[in-house]
Amino acid sequence: MAQHTALIIGASGGIGHAIVMRLLHDGFFVCATYAHESERAAVLRQGLRGGRGVAYHMDLLDRDGTERVMAQIVQEHPTIGAVVFAPSTTLPSTQLLETAWQTFQEHLDVQLRGMWQVVSGLQVRIKAKHPIAFTVVLSTVCMGEPVPRFTPYVAAKYALMGFAKCMAIELARFGCRTNMVLPGLTATPLTASVPSKLFELEAAQNPLGRITTSKDVAAAVAFLVSEDAAYLNGVQLTVNGGARIG
Repeated sequence: MAQHTALIIGASGGIGHAIVMRLLHDGFFVCATYAHESERAAVLRQGLRGGRGVAYHMDLLDRDGTERVMAQIVQEHPTIGAVVFAPSTTLPSTQLLETAWQTFQEHLDVQLRGMWQVVSGLQVRIKAKHPIAFTVVLSTVCMGEPVPRFTPYVAAKYALMGFAKCMAIELARFGCRTNMVLPGLTATPLTASVPSKLFELEAAQNPLGRITTSKDVAAAVAFLVSEDAAYLNGVQLTVNGGARIG
């Protein structure tokens, strides 16, 4: 990959942080974004000290702020060769008919508009045919039967998946690749409200006897942004131990 510089969107989440740590281990200089000041954001900044990378506060729900931060990132790091999109907002847990449109809008703003703003912010580099390996983190909720009570999250992830597939087709002529990673149920701060019995059931029913870990997802991302995956474009890589196939 040209210039080992990676941009990780949503880097303070459980999966996002694991991706940061893996790409640092693989020799990347990492530009990482986080949405809110928190203990996890502080840990992220600490891990990037010593010239290993830099962290930026970028809340995807703030459209103007995202545009400004993306412009700053591109100006300061013009040789970004990998982009990993892994943000999320609080998981809803309400019946479809009881869910306000604002909840749908927030998830769409983070997933779909957020990805659009990242790509738009990089368009000068893309059109100049500097290759970028995009990896979009989705979820196995995009496979088969959706998870009840998570409709805004599921709908936004499906929208993001469609956008990523179009990226794979339309940006290939500029030398860019776009691939997708679909993790199974993973224990992260995002899923902290999920009952422990569900994790136990998921592990018991999994062919490999456990649930997905953040490190499993990070390893898949590391492969997709590497030169070993240079001919992969539009791939949906499922990381769930075979729990859901198809």
